Parts: sequence; C-alpha cells; structure tokens
Amino acid sequence: MHGSLATQPLTIGAVQTFVDVWGEPEVTETAPRVAVQMTLHLSFAEILGRLLFSPGALLMQEDLESGNEEKIVGCLWFAMAQANVNDAEDYADMAMDVYYGRRRRDLRDFAARLGAAVTRTFGVTAPQPPAPTAAPVLSLVTPVAAKAVVA
Repeated sequence: MHGSLATQPLTIGAVQTFVDVWGEPEVTETAPRVAVQMTLHLSFAEILGRLLFSPGALLMQEDLESGNEEKIVGCLWFAMAQANVNDAEDYADMAMDVYYGRRRRDLRDFAARLGAAVTRTFGVTAPQPPAPTAAPVLSLVTPVAAKAVVA
C-alpha cells in the first residue's frame, strides 16, 4: 500500500457513554466508548479509490459540482472506516484504471470530476499516467521481389 502510518499513529480521547461507534448521541448505547484516532498518509489514488468503490461512500455528481468539501471529507472518513487495507489497495488500483480510461469507461467522467474534487479538497494530484509502450509493427504481408513476365 502506498499509504504510510505516522510515527505516532494513535491518539486516545476521553471515555464517553451514550454514543454510537461514530460518536453520535445514542441513548440506548450503554457500553462506554473511547475515541481512537489514527493518522494515515493517503495518495491521490487511495483517496480516489475509497471514494469511488467503498460501499456507503455515496458521492453524487451534484456534490462534486457544488464544491461541498465537507461532504467529500465526510465520505472519505466513512470510507476509511469501511475499507480494510487490502480492499483499499485494490480500490486504488481500480480507481486509477478508471481515471485513465483503462477500465469502466462509464465511470470515467465521474472519476475525472472526483479527481478534480480530490485535488481541490486535499491538495494531492494524480500521478502522470504511464507512458504507452511502443508496440512492434507487425505485417501480415511478406515482401516479394517483382519479376518481369515475358510472354
């Protein structure tokens, strides 16, 4: 995975009661909870992948066009809680394939708009696509020397 953990990745908050796993008030939740925050360093591809493919990270075209950075950050926050490291790595690879038009062309326009929103919101940019490799020129025609036919 291209992301890296910070040297001190965890911070611990105060114990709270009557909150759900997201810290929202929940009167039926009686088990005490402690806030644990982990710092991750994410690349453009990892952010794009989580936002494109994590279940429940629901960004719409309108969210990207409105410039609603809070919605984008909230979706990333949710996606980070949903995706394990292996899935996130796969999502990043798939996202770059979509972004560069190598896969799922139906998502290409949305991925490009999302990529612009990721750059605007988080300040990271897409890496340059790999240079196309030169394919050898193949010919099915065998050159034949011309011969004069005398009748």
